[in-house]
Amino acid sequence: MLPDACRAYALDIRGFGLSDKPETGYTYEVLAEDLTAFLDALNMAKAVFVGHSFGGCIIQHFAVQCPGRFQALILSNTYACNLPPKGITAGVQTRLDGYGTEKQNREIFSRTVPRYFDPANVVPQDVDRFIATALQAGNPALKQTLQTMYASPAIASERLAAIQAPSLIIVGAHDPYGTFDQAVALSDCIPHSRIAVMPRCGHSPMWEKPQEYVDILSGFLGDNGLV
Repeated sequence: MLPDACRAYALDIRGFGLSDKPETGYTYEVLAEDLTAFLDALNMAKAVFVGHSFGGCIIQHFAVQCPGRFQALILSNTYACNLPPKGITAGVQTRLDGYGTEKQNREIFSRTVPRYFDPANVVPQDVDRFIATALQAGNPALKQTLQTMYASPAIASERLAAIQAPSLIIVGAHDPYGTFDQAVALSDCIPHSRIAVMPRCGHSPMWEKPQEYVDILSGFLGDNGLV
């Protein structure tokens, strides 16, 4: 549990979970604008933002677009958006082409979802639950967010270097995606940042080791006077 002083909101970005499923609007710029609209709807001037994986990429773009709207950044198992994009490889294109029916999507998720965890931290029922959640996403979101992640231009390093808020970068020791090298590239760029490595975790430590994850977040917030 987070400290009692914290009020937490968990957002389903457009196209995913229980959010609306529009046909377009899956660029970093639009997704960052959605965060601004969310803050405005709640009449919140600023907040601490936690972004995991693709969500961490959105938060990086939000931070440079709206530098006055956040108190701190927590970037979890994400990618360094100041590095050149990897581009649409043959493997990524195969995945893009494969999305379609629920059966086709389930086949893709059955291959990919288990890779998001250290196998020691999940059981088959956990994987089934995450596949069911993934199946709530619309095909436009699945395709366009993948294209955004792999092909969007990099953020200029000087823009990330202008971030003055305290920032925490979390990485799982066995994460094959948001690797330690990615975390270092971000930390080297963002001035007031530090890295927290979670041992025996893969790409999803908030589910693999939830109490350890919350302890890291709580410690960071406390160290920076945010709770």
